[in-house]
Amino acid sequence: MTQFTIPLLAQMKQFKYLTEPNAERYRAIMRFCFLNHMQYKNRLTKDEIYSFLKTLPNFSDYTEEMCEQDLKSLVDWGNLKSTQDTSKTATLQEFKNKRFLYELTSIGLRIERFLFELENSQETKAELNPKHIEKIYGLLISIDSVLKDPRKQAVDWWDELTSAFVEIEKSYTEYISMLTSSEYESLMIKEKFLEYKSKLLHYLYNFHDMFQSYLPRIRALFLNLPQHKVDELLMYVIQAEKDHPKNIFKDSSAIESYIKGRWQNIKDWFVSPNGQAERLLEQIQQIIRKVSSYAARLSESSTLKINRTEEYKHLAKLFSNLDISECHKLSSVVFGVMCPKYITGDFPRATESTTISILDLPSFKVPLKSRGRLIREKIKVVPASEFSEEKKKRFEEYKKKIEEENELLQSLLKGNKIEFEKLPRITPEVRKRLFVWLSRGLSSKVANTDSGKKFRVIRPQDDKRCILECTDGKMDMPAYILEFVDE
Repeated sequence: MTQFTIPLLAQMKQFKYLTEPNAERYRAIMRFCFLNHMQYKNRLTKDEIYSFLKTLPNFSDYTEEMCEQDLKSLVDWGNLKSTQDTSKTATLQEFKNKRFLYELTSIGLRIERFLFELENSQETKAELNPKHIEKIYGLLISIDSVLKDPRKQAVDWWDELTSAFVEIEKSYTEYISMLTSSEYESLMIKEKFLEYKSKLLHYLYNFHDMFQSYLPRIRALFLNLPQHKVDELLMYVIQAEKDHPKNIFKDSSAIESYIKGRWQNIKDWFVSPNGQAERLLEQIQQIIRKVSSYAARLSESSTLKINRTEEYKHLAKLFSNLDISECHKLSSVVFGVMCPKYITGDFPRATESTTISILDLPSFKVPLKSRGRLIREKIKVVPASEFSEEKKKRFEEYKKKIEEENELLQSLLKGNKIEFEKLPRITPEVRKRLFVWLSRGLSSKVANTDSGKKFRVIRPQDDKRCILECTDGKMDMPAYILEFVDE
C-alpha cells in the first residue's frame, strides 16, 4: 500500500479560493489567467485583469484596491506567483512603486484545468465490452514470450495490461452506475422501455456469458503463474520506471512499492473469492432480474388496460339499454356513491365488534357548534387560579439549587480559581455543572453562575491538555481555568 504522512492529510490552502466568501472574484481571476494560458499568454498585469473583470455584469462595484487585494490573496495561497515588471521602469520612483506580472503556479494550473474539464466534460463511454477481458487474458498468456526479450517488451506489456484494467474499472463501473441510477430506473417504468427491453437483456446476457467463461481461465493463469516470473517481469518494469527522467528525484522504494501494489490489486480483482469480478457478475444478474421485473409489470399493466377497455364497452351497452332510474341503481353498484360525506368524531361505542353494522347501533345526538363569525359561543368567566403553593415550591427549589452551587464552588475553589488540571475525582453531576459554567465562559468574556458569581475562562497556553477523572471514567480535555472575579 502507498505510504502517506500526516502533512498529506492536512488542509491544502491552494483550494481555499473555491470556498472563501469572495470565491466568485477569485474564480473569475483564476479562470481569466487560465484561458490566457491556453492561448500561450502566461503573464498578465493587474491592469489587464482588472479591465477584464470590469466587463463582467457582477463586477460593476469592483475597485482596483479590491483587485490588488484579491491578487495578493491568490499569491499567498500559492495559486498565482508574482514577478516584478521592470520592463517599463524609467525612474527610481517607478521602481519603488512595484508593478507585478501574475501567472498561474503549477498547482493552480492543474486545479483550473481539472475544473475546466469537469465543467465541459461530455458523456463518458460507459459500456460492457468483453474486449478488455480478452485483452488481459491474451496478455497473461504472452508472459513467457515477453520474458524472452524483457528489455524491449516488458514495459509495453505492462502499459497494455494497466490500460486494459483501467478501462475495465472505468467503463464497467460507469455502466453499472448508469443502469442503477434513479434517472434510468424512472425510464424503466415507462411503456417505451418495452421496445428496448429485449435489446438490453441480449446485451447483458452476452457480456455475462462471455465474462463468466473468461473469468475461470484468467483466475487459473494468475494462480498458476510462478512467482519468479512475476518478479523478473516486474523488475524490468520497475527499473524502466526508475530510469525515466520524471522519476529521477523520486524515492526508488516508493516506485517499486507502487508497481508491485498495482500488480497485486489487478490480481486480487480477478482472484479474490468475493472480489470485484464476482461482484460485477452479481450486479449484472441483479440488473437482468430488475429489467425483467419492470418489463413484466409494464406488460401486465398494458394487458389490464386492454381488458378494462372491453369491460367499459360492455358497461356502456348495459347503460344504453336501461332507463334513467335503473341507470342510477346500476351506477351505485358499479361505481359506488358519487359524492360521499364522512362524519368523524370521538363518539362513544357500544361494542368493539367489527361484524355489527352502524345501522344496528342505537342512535345518539351530537350538539353542533356554530361556525359563523357573528354567532359565537358564550365564554364562561372562570376565577383566576391560585398558584401561591406552586410558586413557593419553585422558590424553595431555586434556593436549594443556589446553596448546592455555592457549596460546590467553595469545595473546588483554590484561591479564586478552579483549575481542571488539579481537580480531584468528581461525580458526573459535578462535571455537568462545571461544563455548563465552562460553556458560558467560552461564549463571553465574563459569565455568571446561577448564584450570580462572575468568572472568566483562561485558555491553556500551547494547547496544554489534562485528564479529568470522574467516577464514570476519564476524559481528555484542554486544561482550562475558571477565574472568579470580584463583582
